[in-house]
Amino acid sequence: MASLRVSVDRLREGMIIMNDVYAKTGSILVAEGTPVTREVISILTRHFVPEVMAGYEADRGRRLGIQRDAGIQRAGVRQESRLTKEKQFAQFKSRFRVAEDMLSENLREVVCGRKDVNVSFLLDTLNGILEGLNGCSLFEMITKMKNNAESLYTHAVNTALLAQTLAKWGQCTREEMELASVAGLLHDIGILEIMKNSGFSYRGEIEKNDFEQHVIRGYNVLREQNIHPDIKQAVLTHHERLDGTGYPLKVRDANINRLSRIVAVADIYDTLTMNEAGQEKLTVFDALKKMEEDGYCRLDAHFLVTFTQHAAESMIQRSVRLNDGRVGQIVMINKYSVHRPMVRVDGSFIDLSKQKRLFVEEVL
Repeated sequence: MASLRVSVDRLREGMIIMNDVYAKTGSILVAEGTPVTREVISILTRHFVPEVMAGYEADRGRRLGIQRDAGIQRAGVRQESRLTKEKQFAQFKSRFRVAEDMLSENLREVVCGRKDVNVSFLLDTLNGILEGLNGCSLFEMITKMKNNAESLYTHAVNTALLAQTLAKWGQCTREEMELASVAGLLHDIGILEIMKNSGFSYRGEIEKNDFEQHVIRGYNVLREQNIHPDIKQAVLTHHERLDGTGYPLKVRDANINRLSRIVAVADIYDTLTMNEAGQEKLTVFDALKKMEEDGYCRLDAHFLVTFTQHAAESMIQRSVRLNDGRVGQIVMINKYSVHRPMVRVDGSFIDLSKQKRLFVEEVL
């Protein structure tokens, strides 16, 4: 069988996916060269992919041999794509730092009572970072930024970007996406208020009891401000949990609004992967694993599943190092265990959902 377009319902094990298959969001669902399995067929079916380019491994080899010049050309395209991504990341990093500086100055003035919250300013600041990025590439950029030390303002910007992206992934309205952005930027303003009076440099130095008060302190800063009440509630309740184990009010279920649920997922992910002194920084996949293990009774299931699935899918084609030292490339995400993807290593495929002794140690 030569490489040709095959209906998904006619795919069989033993075939090979010949081209990258993309979701509507722009993320790669299944990478080129992935062997067809029941899980692959299930992923394609769930995403309503009608057909793909497929063949057998021998056909793939002949195709690559016959089209050697085309292969060289594709390598050139990949090199160009890599350089484009490097340039894109440099621009993202520069815009991020500008936004961070603008946000720090603005929030300090709000906390000191010299200025009211300007929602338009906050949205313009954030949208300047997002220019030219979709949700998938944004997540990749944030992941790369994790190699840098983080501050309160870095965390605020990250949480805002992740919350807006999650709202988009979760098919929220444009208004909800904007509210999620602003709530993410303001969610820890209470920590800044504590730091103003205590001299502490960041959350790691704040005593647990004082830290748990930051949501009330933040709400009090914003209580009289002319901003949407859902944002104020998100600042107050983003540490509340559906089972009543959160703080400070111990409310549960319907008493936690939709915006708070979105910010909670974004905040937890960024905190787990934060490069902060005195705290172990988790990899993307370790963080997703912990969120899955701890979150289904405590966080909104819809937003948790949406986030972990899309976040994992954005890692397809990323190079990773396994715990045995081998380096490979992620080619597919396992729906039922998103932190254990399929990895291509030296021409062979390792399904981490089955090879339990192996795991992703580092995303390169």
